[in-house]
Amino acid sequence: MFRAFSISLPIALAIAASPGPILALMILLMMPKAIPNSYSFLLGWFIGLMLVGTLVLYSPVLNEFTGGPTLVSAWIRISLGASFLLYAVFIVKNIPKKGKAVAPPKWLEKVDSFGFFQALIAGFIFSGPNIKNAAMVATGSVNIRGAGLSFHQELIVLILFCVFSSLGVLIPHTVFMLFRNTAESVFGNMKVWLLRNRVLILMIVLVVFGGISLYRGIIFLELLAE
Repeated sequence: MFRAFSISLPIALAIAASPGPILALMILLMMPKAIPNSYSFLLGWFIGLMLVGTLVLYSPVLNEFTGGPTLVSAWIRISLGASFLLYAVFIVKNIPKKGKAVAPPKWLEKVDSFGFFQALIAGFIFSGPNIKNAAMVATGSVNIRGAGLSFHQELIVLILFCVFSSLGVLIPHTVFMLFRNTAESVFGNMKVWLLRNRVLILMIVLVVFGGISLYRGIIFLELLAE
Protein backbone atom coordinates (compact mmCIF):
# COMPACT_ATOMS: atom_id res chain seq x y z
CA MET A 1 0.00 0.00 0.00
CA PHE A 2 2.78 2.41 0.90
CA ARG A 3 4.55 1.73 -2.40
CA ALA A 4 1.35 2.28 -4.40
CA PHE A 5 0.66 5.54 -2.59
CA SER A 6 4.25 6.82 -2.85
CA ILE A 7 4.24 6.25 -6.63
CA SER A 8 0.99 8.21 -7.01
CA LEU A 9 1.86 10.97 -4.50
CA PRO A 10 3.66 13.30 -6.98
CA ILE A 11 0.59 13.17 -9.22
CA ALA A 12 -1.68 13.99 -6.27
CA LEU A 13 0.48 17.00 -5.37
CA ALA A 14 0.41 18.15 -9.00
CA ILE A 15 -3.41 18.12 -8.87
CA ALA A 16 -3.34 19.98 -5.55
CA ALA A 17 -1.20 22.74 -7.09
CA SER A 18 -3.87 23.65 -9.70
CA PRO A 19 -4.40 27.43 -9.29
CA GLY A 20 -7.97 27.59 -10.68
CA PRO A 21 -9.83 25.80 -7.88
CA ILE A 22 -7.72 27.56 -5.23
CA LEU A 23 -8.72 30.94 -6.65
CA ALA A 24 -12.38 29.94 -6.81
CA LEU A 25 -12.42 28.71 -3.21
CA MET A 26 -10.70 31.84 -1.89
CA ILE A 27 -13.34 34.00 -3.55
CA LEU A 28 -16.10 31.84 -2.04
CA LEU A 29 -14.47 32.26 1.38
CA MET A 30 -14.70 36.04 1.06
CA MET A 31 -18.44 35.95 0.35
CA PRO A 32 -21.27 36.24 2.98
CA LYS A 33 -22.09 32.48 2.90
CA ALA A 34 -18.43 31.51 3.10
CA ILE A 35 -18.64 28.43 5.32
CA PRO A 36 -21.52 26.48 3.68
CA ASN A 37 -20.35 27.38 0.16
CA SER A 38 -16.75 26.37 0.84
CA TYR A 39 -17.84 23.03 2.32
CA SER A 40 -20.08 22.53 -0.71
CA PHE A 41 -17.18 23.29 -3.07
CA LEU A 42 -14.88 20.88 -1.20
CA LEU A 43 -17.52 18.16 -1.31
CA GLY A 44 -18.02 18.59 -5.05
CA TRP A 45 -14.26 18.58 -5.61
CA PHE A 46 -13.73 15.37 -3.63
CA ILE A 47 -16.71 13.62 -5.27
CA GLY A 48 -15.30 14.47 -8.70
CA LEU A 49 -11.89 13.03 -7.84
CA MET A 50 -13.33 9.88 -6.29
CA LEU A 51 -15.74 9.34 -9.18
CA VAL A 52 -13.02 9.46 -11.85
CA GLY A 53 -10.62 7.47 -9.68
CA THR A 54 -13.17 4.74 -8.94
CA LEU A 55 -14.32 4.44 -12.56
CA VAL A 56 -10.74 4.05 -13.76
CA LEU A 57 -9.51 1.92 -10.87
CA TYR A 58 -12.25 -0.70 -11.21
CA SER A 59 -12.54 -0.58 -14.99
CA PRO A 60 -12.32 -4.07 -16.57
CA VAL A 61 -9.81 -2.60 -19.03
CA LEU A 62 -7.26 -2.33 -16.19
CA ASN A 63 -7.36 -6.05 -15.35
CA GLU A 64 -4.26 -6.63 -17.46
CA PHE A 65 -2.36 -3.88 -15.59
CA THR A 66 -2.37 -5.73 -12.27
CA GLY A 67 0.96 -7.06 -11.08
CA GLY A 68 3.41 -5.14 -13.24
CA PRO A 69 4.04 -2.99 -16.32
CA THR A 70 2.41 -3.79 -19.65
CA LEU A 71 2.90 -2.46 -23.14
CA VAL A 72 -0.48 -0.69 -23.04
CA SER A 73 0.17 0.99 -19.67
CA ALA A 74 3.63 2.07 -20.86
CA TRP A 75 2.26 3.76 -23.98
CA ILE A 76 -0.58 5.38 -22.01
CA ARG A 77 1.99 7.00 -19.74
CA ILE A 78 4.18 8.05 -22.67
CA SER A 79 1.21 9.54 -24.54
CA LEU A 80 -0.05 11.45 -21.50
CA GLY A 81 3.43 12.66 -20.62
CA ALA A 82 4.15 13.88 -24.13
CA SER A 83 0.73 15.57 -24.37
CA PHE A 84 1.20 17.50 -21.13
CA LEU A 85 4.72 18.56 -22.05
CA LEU A 86 3.50 19.83 -25.43
CA TYR A 87 0.67 21.72 -23.73
CA ALA A 88 3.16 23.27 -21.31
CA VAL A 89 5.18 24.55 -24.28
CA PHE A 90 1.99 25.84 -25.92
CA ILE A 91 0.93 27.98 -22.92
CA VAL A 92 4.32 29.63 -22.41
CA LYS A 93 3.16 32.53 -24.59
CA ASN A 94 0.27 33.18 -22.16
CA ILE A 95 2.57 34.00 -19.24
CA PRO A 96 2.03 37.74 -18.61
CA LYS A 97 4.97 40.04 -19.11
CA LYS A 98 6.36 41.94 -16.16
CA GLY A 99 4.37 45.10 -15.44
CA LYS A 100 1.48 44.13 -17.68
CA ALA A 101 -2.01 44.13 -16.13
CA VAL A 102 -3.62 40.71 -15.83
CA ALA A 103 -7.35 40.35 -16.49
CA PRO A 104 -9.11 37.67 -14.43
CA PRO A 105 -10.76 34.84 -16.41
CA LYS A 106 -14.47 35.35 -17.07
CA TRP A 107 -15.53 32.35 -14.99
CA LEU A 108 -13.84 33.85 -11.94
CA GLU A 109 -16.09 36.92 -12.06
CA LYS A 110 -19.17 34.70 -11.57
CA VAL A 111 -17.91 32.83 -8.50
CA ASP A 112 -18.94 35.55 -6.03
CA SER A 113 -22.60 34.99 -6.96
CA PHE A 114 -22.55 31.23 -6.32
CA GLY A 115 -24.95 29.57 -3.91
CA PHE A 116 -24.58 26.19 -2.19
CA PHE A 117 -25.61 24.09 -5.21
CA GLN A 118 -23.55 26.15 -7.67
CA ALA A 119 -20.50 25.85 -5.43
CA LEU A 120 -21.01 22.06 -5.31
CA ILE A 121 -21.19 21.85 -9.10
CA ALA A 122 -18.17 24.15 -9.48
CA GLY A 123 -16.06 21.97 -7.18
CA PHE A 124 -17.11 18.88 -9.12
CA ILE A 125 -16.33 20.43 -12.52
CA PHE A 126 -12.92 21.64 -11.37
CA SER A 127 -11.89 18.11 -10.36
CA GLY A 128 -13.57 15.26 -12.26
CA PRO A 129 -14.60 16.62 -15.69
CA ASN A 130 -11.49 18.83 -15.92
CA ILE A 131 -9.40 17.15 -18.63
CA LYS A 132 -6.03 17.81 -16.99
CA ASN A 133 -7.09 16.65 -13.54
CA ALA A 134 -9.04 13.68 -14.91
CA ALA A 135 -5.95 12.51 -16.78
CA MET A 136 -3.84 12.83 -13.64
CA VAL A 137 -6.39 10.99 -11.49
CA ALA A 138 -6.61 8.27 -14.14
CA THR A 139 -2.82 7.88 -14.11
CA GLY A 140 -2.80 7.72 -10.32
CA SER A 141 -5.51 5.05 -10.44
CA VAL A 142 -3.51 3.01 -12.96
CA ASN A 143 -0.52 3.17 -10.60
CA ILE A 144 -2.66 1.97 -7.71
CA ARG A 145 -4.20 -0.85 -9.75
CA GLY A 146 -0.78 -1.99 -10.94
CA ALA A 147 0.40 -2.56 -7.35
CA GLY A 148 -1.62 -5.79 -7.08
CA LEU A 149 -3.53 -4.80 -3.90
CA SER A 150 -6.81 -6.17 -2.62
CA PHE A 151 -10.09 -4.34 -3.30
CA HIS A 152 -10.16 -2.67 0.14
CA GLN A 153 -6.48 -1.73 0.00
CA GLU A 154 -6.95 -0.12 -3.41
CA LEU A 155 -9.91 1.86 -2.10
CA ILE A 156 -7.93 3.09 0.93
CA VAL A 157 -5.01 4.20 -1.26
CA LEU A 158 -7.42 5.93 -3.68
CA ILE A 159 -9.02 7.85 -0.79
CA LEU A 160 -5.58 8.92 0.44
CA PHE A 161 -4.67 9.94 -3.11
CA CYS A 162 -7.80 12.10 -3.36
CA VAL A 163 -7.17 13.66 0.07
CA PHE A 164 -3.64 14.69 -0.90
CA SER A 165 -4.97 15.90 -4.26
CA SER A 166 -7.27 18.18 -2.24
CA LEU A 167 -4.54 19.89 -0.20
CA GLY A 168 -4.54 22.90 -2.51
CA VAL A 169 -8.17 23.68 -1.64
CA LEU A 170 -8.06 22.34 1.91
CA ILE A 171 -5.28 24.71 3.01
CA PRO A 172 -7.16 27.98 2.21
CA HIS A 173 -10.27 26.56 3.86
CA THR A 174 -8.29 25.64 6.99
CA VAL A 175 -6.60 29.06 7.09
CA PHE A 176 -10.01 30.72 6.89
CA MET A 177 -11.45 28.61 9.71
CA LEU A 178 -8.46 29.29 11.98
CA PHE A 179 -7.82 32.96 11.16
CA ARG A 180 -11.16 34.24 9.95
CA ASN A 181 -10.55 37.84 11.00
CA THR A 182 -7.42 38.25 8.88
CA ALA A 183 -8.31 35.82 6.10
CA GLU A 184 -9.74 38.47 3.76
CA SER A 185 -6.52 40.48 3.57
CA VAL A 186 -4.41 37.30 3.26
CA PHE A 187 -6.62 35.90 0.49
CA GLY A 188 -6.68 39.25 -1.26
CA ASN A 189 -2.89 39.22 -1.59
CA MET A 190 -2.84 35.54 -2.56
CA LYS A 191 -5.53 36.13 -5.18
CA VAL A 192 -3.49 38.86 -6.88
CA TRP A 193 -0.37 36.65 -6.87
CA LEU A 194 -2.23 33.58 -8.19
CA LEU A 195 -3.94 35.57 -10.94
CA ARG A 196 -0.59 36.85 -12.19
CA ASN A 197 1.22 33.52 -11.88
CA ARG A 198 -1.53 30.98 -12.61
CA VAL A 199 -0.23 30.19 -16.11
CA LEU A 200 3.32 29.77 -14.81
CA ILE A 201 2.09 27.48 -12.02
CA LEU A 202 0.05 25.45 -14.50
CA MET A 203 3.07 25.14 -16.79
CA ILE A 204 5.24 23.87 -13.92
CA VAL A 205 2.56 21.33 -12.95
CA LEU A 206 2.32 20.13 -16.54
CA VAL A 207 6.10 19.82 -16.89
CA VAL A 208 6.47 17.91 -13.60
CA PHE A 209 3.56 15.56 -14.23
CA GLY A 210 4.38 15.13 -17.92
CA GLY A 211 8.01 14.42 -17.14
CA ILE A 212 7.16 11.83 -14.49
CA SER A 213 4.61 10.11 -16.71
CA LEU A 214 6.94 10.08 -19.73
CA TYR A 215 9.85 8.79 -17.65
CA ARG A 216 7.82 5.96 -16.12
CA GLY A 217 6.45 4.98 -19.53
CA ILE A 218 9.97 4.74 -20.97
CA ILE A 219 11.15 2.72 -17.96
CA PHE A 220 8.21 0.33 -18.48
CA LEU A 221 9.19 -0.15 -22.14
CA GLU A 222 12.78 -0.87 -21.12
CA LEU A 223 11.63 -3.45 -18.54
CA LEU A 224 9.39 -5.14 -21.09
CA ALA A 225 12.20 -5.22 -23.64
CA GLU A 226 14.54 -7.12 -21.29
